[in-house]
Amino acid sequence: MITRTAVNSYDEWTQLFEVIVGNIDGFTGFHLDNSFDLFYWDNIRPFLASRNFFRNNGSECSWPRIEIEVNIINELKEDIENFVEALKASDVRVRRPSIIVGSDRVQTPYWESFQSPPLNIRDQTLILGSAIIETSPHVRARLFENDYLKPLFLEYMQGGARWISMPRPTLSAGALDTSSITRNSEEQFALRDHHAVSLPNLGMELVFDGAQCIRLGEDIMVNVSNKNHELGFQWLQSNFGDNFNFHRLDRLADNHVDSMILPLRAGLWLVRGRKVLDSIPEKFRKWDFIIAPETKRDMFPSYEGKNLSIASKFIDMNILSINENTVIVNSLYPEMIKELESHGFNVVPVRHRHRRLFGGGFHCFTLDVCRSGKLQSYA
Repeated sequence: MITRTAVNSYDEWTQLFEVIVGNIDGFTGFHLDNSFDLFYWDNIRPFLASRNFFRNNGSECSWPRIEIEVNIINELKEDIENFVEALKASDVRVRRPSIIVGSDRVQTPYWESFQSPPLNIRDQTLILGSAIIETSPHVRARLFENDYLKPLFLEYMQGGARWISMPRPTLSAGALDTSSITRNSEEQFALRDHHAVSLPNLGMELVFDGAQCIRLGEDIMVNVSNKNHELGFQWLQSNFGDNFNFHRLDRLADNHVDSMILPLRAGLWLVRGRKVLDSIPEKFRKWDFIIAPETKRDMFPSYEGKNLSIASKFIDMNILSINENTVIVNSLYPEMIKELESHGFNVVPVRHRHRRLFGGGFHCFTLDVCRSGKLQSYA
């Protein structure tokens, strides 16, 4: 008999008791529509350029669907299952979303796309204490992704959790802020929303991902890089500002920050580079820090000219803490393992081959439902 778990998650590092791990079942490929390209622009621009995607062919622009080979998906499944076994071996209870069902397409009055799997589930949900917050996705293919977690969320609500959602975005044409992207004339054409319609008088709408937040007890750092994010920041303050202190990070990243900076425990950061610390609140700059080590080799697979890398080369910073002394790290990043072990961490290595292709590491793949931490100050 499965007993209900009380939702309790205030930070990224205290003892982990229960976690949801995403899955890839039913997925066949990416739909490179306008919302997808805007979100992953810095990483996928070279791929689009190599396919002459920026070539202006009159008034039409074809939004391709990139099929992913079955053997690659099977390898990712294998790596995820090994990750799940490592969590269970660490006495962590693992829950899984439902698999994709029904049509592989999603459609609204404004656009049509192909649905994505509940894989990088930290993106679409933010847990603050006992509250489950479904966030407002940037990418159209992800609009209904959280449906596959609703059976679990319903169970948690019946166990006492508060379950709410940010406003569901329309993601209609013109609703996404593109002002932070520098574009030449060909790129401007490629980023024009050719296959969607606009909702009159809407303007920019609230669009925001859970992975834009870093949870530090009563302090929450929130990355804000455009007008859509600013509305999300305002929503968080309005709904949770009585219990949490929200700190705006001004364009620390385009969107997600867990491959830029992660707290490994109270008083210790893992950062991409020293300058990252200049962007966080002053009271947290006093913490010690570890800079992600450089690698002396190419750690990423080649896909024979079809290399769609939607994550940066720093994706292996995306580690998951079991507790203050134990972390799960990609076994293909030995430099990180050595560095963390030199700081006294117990490292659990798990292989993760296709992390750039699927845009997520172990932190992205998980939603930590229950940790031992409490609502307190770590400043």
